[in-house]
Amino acid sequence: MKQKTTTSSAPQAAVDAAGELPRTAMDFAGRYSADAIKTLSSCQGTYAAFMKQRLSEDFAMPQRLSDCKSPMEIMDVWADFYSTAMSNYMDHARNLAETGTEAVEEFVREVEVEAEEMAETTSKVLKAANANDDDTKAA
Repeated sequence: MKQKTTTSSAPQAAVDAAGELPRTAMDFAGRYSADAIKTLSSCQGTYAAFMKQRLSEDFAMPQRLSDCKSPMEIMDVWADFYSTAMSNYMDHARNLAETGTEAVEEFVREVEVEAEEMAETTSKVLKAANANDDDTKAA
């Protein structure tokens, strides 16, 4: 009569597969955090450049006004100033919204891939655990 021997491969496979879950989640969190920091840093740089441009134009305004020779010129300078400022702010807001949208879309894509990988790892854990239960019942 042939005696069935059980090995520790099924339990070890379950332990190994289960060990992958936290590592997979932590790897993802680390990658996402680094990407988020890069995106935020880029946005801050863009905002600083925008504010530098706007402040430069704001500080030039008194000189532009002092060069005016008539009330109509003053109105034209003010109208040009506010029109340009509003256009600049709208463009900057649109660029920030696009950057934010791109970052969120990339995050969602990464979460979907990560969820699939975690589902595969979980499936391996369950299969290994079930194989261990089958081996234990057969013994």
